[in-house]
Amino acid sequence: MTEQVNSSGTGCRASRLICCLLLAAFSLLVFSCRNRALLDQAQVAWDGEDFQTAADCYEKFLKENPASERAAYAHFQAGNIYLLKLKQYDRAVTHYVQLIEGFPRSPDLFQARQRLAKAYVAMGKRREAINELENLLIAFPDKADKRRTRLEIADLYFDQTDLSQALAEYQKVVKDSPYDPLAERAYLQIGGICVLRDDFEDATAAYQEVVRQTTDKEIRRQASIGLSDCYVRMLRFEDAVKILEQAEPDPKAPDDLRRRIASVRELQKQRGLQ
Repeated sequence: MTEQVNSSGTGCRASRLICCLLLAAFSLLVFSCRNRALLDQAQVAWDGEDFQTAADCYEKFLKENPASERAAYAHFQAGNIYLLKLKQYDRAVTHYVQLIEGFPRSPDLFQARQRLAKAYVAMGKRREAINELENLLIAFPDKADKRRTRLEIADLYFDQTDLSQALAEYQKVVKDSPYDPLAERAYLQIGGICVLRDDFEDATAAYQEVVRQTTDKEIRRQASIGLSDCYVRMLRFEDAVKILEQAEPDPKAPDDLRRRIASVRELQKQRGLQ
């Protein structure tokens, strides 16, 4: 009789345990479905350009699932909405920072750091943007577009009128590198900064590189005019005229080069060097 009671009790406990496990599994399934639904709703809202609703869905998901394996994705998407669509840059910064600090193995980490810097720029926080881009170069030293990141850093220093540091950064872009669109931009900026610093020799070298290698007619014209101005400042009037004569006229201002040549000749005459 005792054995029957024990057997019955054991069976009841086993049944209760199975019921609890089934209930837990069902609850987990419901919870998982709800979470997937939130992410799906966010994507549908984004596709429908209801960006605030999309952001709200990601926020709700993260509030309920801060440590989920999908939380990094939700932080990234929320940051993108706030940065690119809603222009709420402080919220974008919050999400990118939480992704970077909380999910260091996220496949979106590189882009998150890039966009964090963009958010800082949009907020007028150029120093923070520079720091983040420097961190990006440290965290991803082998990325192919590190010269592009270096050029962004240079532009930020230039915007802050820190010309010495900007010049140093632009020089890093062109050092031991082939001539390409990144180098072209950097050489033009180097030329402009050197002119502002009355360093006409280095400005001349930078503009000459662009004139020699660019395939863009407008860029070559700009560089030629910059080079001509350097020659004038160095009293090399014949060289200034020669480079202007070789430049292709601007279809929108066909007389511009002729006026510039006449101006150089007049300065040459005034100097008595004709």
